[in-house]
Amino acid sequence: SMSIMKAYLEMVDAPSIPSRKERKRAEIVAIAGDLFFKEGYAGTSMSQIAAAVGGSKQTLYNYFQSKEELLLAVVRDVVDMNPAEYLTGPPSDFRAWLTQFGCATMQGLTTYKYISLQRLAAAEALRFPEVGRIFDEIGVEPFYTTMTAKFVEAMDAGILRRADPRIAVEQFMEMSAGWLLRR
Repeated sequence: SMSIMKAYLEMVDAPSIPSRKERKRAEIVAIAGDLFFKEGYAGTSMSQIAAAVGGSKQTLYNYFQSKEELLLAVVRDVVDMNPAEYLTGPPSDFRAWLTQFGCATMQGLTTYKYISLQRLAAAEALRFPEVGRIFDEIGVEPFYTTMTAKFVEAMDAGILRRADPRIAVEQFMEMSAGWLLRR
């Protein structure tokens, strides 16, 4: 009947409540992130993380196969972007979108977690270049790829003059946030 279908659709669309396992995983990621940010990737052991979580190393390994996999989850947690949030709005409203996007980006780039992650990547670059590589692969590249698509859309609509869209995004980001890296 129609009411059963409606109830099913509401159930499918309803936000899911995280399972106990998902909550524990999120707790491990949060605690590991705090330790990585304070002690560095090299200075943090799985034993320290297990002690802070209040479990055993085996518990950690039930969720993450390695310290690198746990770091990957921390990076994802910090830089996870939802491209749909940035791609809304018609291309004719590009100026308003760009303003909103710039503000949202600056808010994201100035959070404690994001700044801590950037510092971690820089501090560990020589000993553990995978930290920077992971940061770039998960955070930076998808961000630029998503934004480049929006700039291409604006160029195709004649709102922006035709140019290399990736360079246009990089120039916009440099104007918006370049000063952050030099202070």
